[in-house]
Amino acid sequence: MEDLITVIINVYNGEKFIVKCLDSIINQSYRNLEILVINDGSTDNTLKLCEKYQDKRIRIINQENTGLSKARNVGIENANGKYLYFIDSDDFVECDVIEYLYNLCKKYNTKMSTCMALTIYDYNYNVPNKKERVDILTSYEMLKKVLLSKEYTVATWNKLYEKELFDNIRFENRIINDKAVTHKLVIEAEKIAFSNQIKYFYLKHKNAITVKDDVTLKNYDRTIDVYNVSIERYNYVKKLYPNFLENDIGLIRAILKVYLTENKDAQEFFKEQRIYKKFKDLFNFKIFITNIGIKEKVKILLFLIHPKLYKVFAKKYRSIKYEYKM
Repeated sequence: MEDLITVIINVYNGEKFIVKCLDSIINQSYRNLEILVINDGSTDNTLKLCEKYQDKRIRIINQENTGLSKARNVGIENANGKYLYFIDSDDFVECDVIEYLYNLCKKYNTKMSTCMALTIYDYNYNVPNKKERVDILTSYEMLKKVLLSKEYTVATWNKLYEKELFDNIRFENRIINDKAVTHKLVIEAEKIAFSNQIKYFYLKHKNAITVKDDVTLKNYDRTIDVYNVSIERYNYVKKLYPNFLENDIGLIRAILKVYLTENKDAQEFFKEQRIYKKFKDLFNFKIFITNIGIKEKVKILLFLIHPKLYKVFAKKYRSIKYEYKM
C-alpha cells in the first residue's frame, strides 16, 4: 500500500490564491494524501473558500495569527503521514509532483527528493521542456547548492521529506524562515534525489513574503534577521565542514546584500558588527575560480577595494526587476 503523505498549506489572507493552490493539490495523481490547511488567523474569505471543499482528505486547522514558522510547525505536529510536502498558499504545482517526488525517494532510497520550480508573475507562463536528469547528491553536494542559493534549493517547498527528518528540527519563530532550517534538513537526509524537472510554480507578487526579502532591504528587523540567520548557518556548517569555500561565499553574499540596506539603524548595527572586517576575514582569492557569476565576482572585488564603490555599482546595475501583475 502507498504511504500516506501529508501536504501542509499555510495560509494567511490568501483568498486570491488559495483555490488554485488547493485545486492543484486535491487533483494530484497520488491519492493517498492528508491535506492540512493551517489557517493562520485570516480575516478575509480564506476560511469560507476552504470550507467549500468536500474532499475528506482536507483538514482545516484554525488558529490565531502566529506567522509562517509556527504555522508550519503546527502542520508538522498534526501530520499523520510518513512524508511531508509543503506548499505556500499563493503557489501551485503540477498534478503529478507528489507522485513524482515520492517515486524518486523510493527508487533511489532517499529521505528527501526535490524538483525545480518556475518563477511566474501571473498565470500566463510557459514551462521549458527539459530532458529529465536526476542526480543523487550527498549532503555535502547538496549543501553547495544551498549555500550558493542555486536552483531553489533553499526553499522548503518543491521538496518531499520523510517526516522523521523533522524529529529534532522545527521552523524557527523568526522572519527569515527557510534559510534557517534547510541546511539542517539536507545534512540530516544524508543523500537527496535532485531532479531538473519543473513541477512547482512560485508566484511572485508584491505581497509575497519572499519578495519583501528580495528587494532592497529597508525594514530593520528583516535586514538584521537576514544577517543573523546567515551568521548562524555559517557557524553551523563550519563545525561540520571547516574548509568549505561555498560556506564562506554564502556568508559573503549575505554581507553584500545587507550592506545595501537603506535603513539607518541597520547601517549602524552593521558598523557595530564590523561586517567589513568579517568580509575581509572570509575573503579568499579562490572565490574567483568558482562557478559563481562574473558580475558577482566583480561585486566581491569592488567590495574588497571599498564598500562604497560596491554600493554605487550594485545600485546602478541592479538586475532584478519585478513586473507585478497580480
